[in-house]
Amino acid sequence: MEEWEKYLDEGLAYCKVAVGAKEKGKLGNTVIYNTVGLAVESLLMAVLAKNNVYPEHSSIGFMLRELKKFVVVPEEFFAEVRFMNSLMNFCSLEVVAEYIPTDEEIDRMISFVIALRNWTEESLLAVQEK
Repeated sequence: MEEWEKYLDEGLAYCKVAVGAKEKGKLGNTVIYNTVGLAVESLLMAVLAKNNVYPEHSSIGFMLRELKKFVVVPEEFFAEVRFMNSLMNFCSLEVVAEYIPTDEEIDRMISFVIALRNWTEESLLAVQEK
């Protein structure tokens, strides 16, 4: 199994868990949000690794901008990544109260990760056919 395939398998698995948890009302919004984040990172890395691109930074915004250099990326993905980044506080030097995403925000994230999953699979198929 090639490295990009490992990222893809991981991303698909995280996506399945996040979508299933939302549909079944399991795990809670914080866990679903984090699982969506892991899925997004892994799916983006799958396409990057398949194209032998290894980003200098692991932020999803940076990875998406790197992808845009060599593949057509849906413009709405940039808005969704900015939205997800707006909820992150992991790099804060100050103590920040935990933010739990609302059900509506989780719905938005789930829609995004499903769209990203579909785009990723289509993108990887296009790369394989070249």
